[in-house]
Amino acid sequence: MKEIEVKILDIDVDAVRTKLLQLGAKKKFEGVVHALAFDFPDQRLKKEGSFLRIRKMGEKTELCFKGKKDDSPFKRREETEVTTNNFETTIEIMKHLGLQITHEGKKNRESYTNGKVNFEIDNDERIPHFLEIEAPTEELVEEYVKKLGYSMNQTNNWSYLDVEKHYKVK
Repeated sequence: MKEIEVKILDIDVDAVRTKLLQLGAKKKFEGVVHALAFDFPDQRLKKEGSFLRIRKMGEKTELCFKGKKDDSPFKRREETEVTTNNFETTIEIMKHLGLQITHEGKKNRESYTNGKVNFEIDNDERIPHFLEIEAPTEELVEEYVKKLGYSMNQTNNWSYLDVEKHYKVK
């Protein structure tokens, strides 16, 4: 599946929540997201621009591979994801395959959905709140950027690691 999304930094959380609900979005998750990135010791995934992550959101655990990011105003990349039944066991499988943890992060997240469009409000005490808008098409992402009162000039195609670098988080 192709992931198509943008991020908007330094949002007014209350205003975004209000607009999402006015647009008919429904909250589907609120809680802590614990994510681990993995790579081989030679960093071959990073070198090819790919990414492997295990993420726990509440009781749900996801294993996700993301291909190389396209050069575009949108963050576009191939994404293959599966739900597993155990965070710790999934980590152990990665380690048995010779992968090592290259990054660990925890953040608070509110997830909303409106049809085929997903919205994530993320917060990490080291980073101001930001919004992620993901949809199956660029046009739909852009439509909701505008419906939420933003312009495409206020968006970026960054990964979470890019956001951390922007705020000089170590």
